[in-house]
Amino acid sequence: MVFKAFLVALVAFYGRVEQGWFGQQMIARPIWLCTLVGLLLGDLQQGVIIGGTLELIWAGVVQVGATPTEVVTGSTVACGLAIINNLSVAEAVTIAIPVGLLATVLNELNGTLVMMTWSPMANAAVEECDTKKIWWCGIAGELTRATLLALATFIAVSAGSVAVNAVIDAIPDKIRLGLQNASKILPAIGIGVLMQFAFDMKYVGFFLLGFILPTYMGFGSVACAFVGVVAALIYFFLKPNQVEEDD
Repeated sequence: MVFKAFLVALVAFYGRVEQGWFGQQMIARPIWLCTLVGLLLGDLQQGVIIGGTLELIWAGVVQVGATPTEVVTGSTVACGLAIINNLSVAEAVTIAIPVGLLATVLNELNGTLVMMTWSPMANAAVEECDTKKIWWCGIAGELTRATLLALATFIAVSAGSVAVNAVIDAIPDKIRLGLQNASKILPAIGIGVLMQFAFDMKYVGFFLLGFILPTYMGFGSVACAFVGVVAALIYFFLKPNQVEEDD
């Protein structure tokens, strides 16, 4: 159990460091992090399924500035606990959201630590025009946060084998059923939030095609993906050339 918790903590550490050191690469997301957790814990398929479900829920969350929940910690802890304890995808979702919310508290704690330690050093480096020291202070600040969240992930997964089952068993059946139903609704909400920013009427045909194929024609995910590639190729090669006129 301890070794498995350590592996999950490594994924959480990687997710935070990747985003802090290399910018918004969009790989510190549930679909990728849960896949890594599943691969390391020996259940790749379940990791992909959990990651895909959580990605739909948090599809509209891009970690620029303040965010309502800590996606990396919530995803890795929920996926790790679900695979280790043989929990369902719905139960993984019910774990991910509160864990993500609690992890935001650790983010605030990290901000306090950075203000007390690395910020004064960075300010001194600015006055001295020491660019290397400024760079290292930035690296150290994100390293502090990644270490703190990885440690929290390790503790949560280590204690989860008994604690999570006890919490789930203590939840009344009606509430548990409500949470499971909510977990099925949340992906649709995530897609809706994303569509508010990305939807355009000129692409509505592709949207309808993606809805009709699995719903009425029984296409699976892989088949729909291939149809999407074909549709994209047709659109790319057959659309009229758009010539911009010089002013």
